[in-house]
Amino acid sequence: MTTSRTNAQHDTPSDSPDTAHVQRVGIVGAGTMGRRIAYGCIKEGIPARLYDVDPATVEDARHAVNQLLDGRSDGRDDHGHTVSESSIADLSTHTDLSGAVAGADLVIEAVPEDVDLKRRVFADIDRAAAPEAWIVTNTSSIPGSWLADATTRPERVANVNFGPPDDRKVEVMGHPGTAPQTMEAILGFVRRLGLVPIRVRREIMGYAVNRIWRAIKKETLFLVDGAYATPEDIDRGWMLEWDASMGPCGLMDKVGLDVVRDIEMMYYRESGSPSDRPPPVLDDMIEAGKLGVKTGEGFYTYPNPAYEQDGWLSNLP
Repeated sequence: MTTSRTNAQHDTPSDSPDTAHVQRVGIVGAGTMGRRIAYGCIKEGIPARLYDVDPATVEDARHAVNQLLDGRSDGRDDHGHTVSESSIADLSTHTDLSGAVAGADLVIEAVPEDVDLKRRVFADIDRAAAPEAWIVTNTSSIPGSWLADATTRPERVANVNFGPPDDRKVEVMGHPGTAPQTMEAILGFVRRLGLVPIRVRREIMGYAVNRIWRAIKKETLFLVDGAYATPEDIDRGWMLEWDASMGPCGLMDKVGLDVVRDIEMMYYRESGSPSDRPPPVLDDMIEAGKLGVKTGEGFYTYPNPAYEQDGWLSNLP
């Protein structure tokens, strides 16, 4: 499969879409990103149904969303909005796909970065969701045109790319067949969450800002794998240069090193270039169970990673 580079997606007729279109959201996949998206919805008063095939994952996801809500010690979210104690009531969890997507205006797919898996999930969603529902993929790299024809509604398919809970940006991208009304609805939904949509005007693998991040990530892994510099010194330099709260290695830990590898493998499979193959250091860390924040160890140990400690940035003992 190849990404369209000649056809721009349809222009939207308005920069002020009707945000009332999306009132109920179904989320397929209760992993790291699925639960973050669910949290983003319910804290803004948008009921969300969260699905996963694994009952333990669903239960863990509900607990994680509760923790995110409880973490708002002042009772407000990142944008200053009040977070009600009853917000969690807006979240329902499901191990039956139909129950999760029935009645949803928007269904967000958030399963692992695998084209065949996503196509199967898209086909299942298409059969279970209402005909007028929009279907979007939260993939980090896969173009929507690779998935849209797995449904009977390609014009209602688009891409979104949510980040961590404290990331205000969401990249939004249509494919050449995406209808203007679909883009209106998705852009409006993102704004309703209090987030900033970054519109990618032509379909390209990996979005726009994410491709820039990928170049940084790829070079960082090359330097660490070749022992040209330590993860700590790379991050120190980055944090000092850009006045950032963490460096590329810390951010990869936050994303999950297994997720980083899955994304890099998508580029490698598409290009076939050895330069796109993830370096051995990434495989070694994953094999050792060092996936980052979610396992308590990656480039750093968690909680309380070294880069948050006093004196670390100055490389002081």
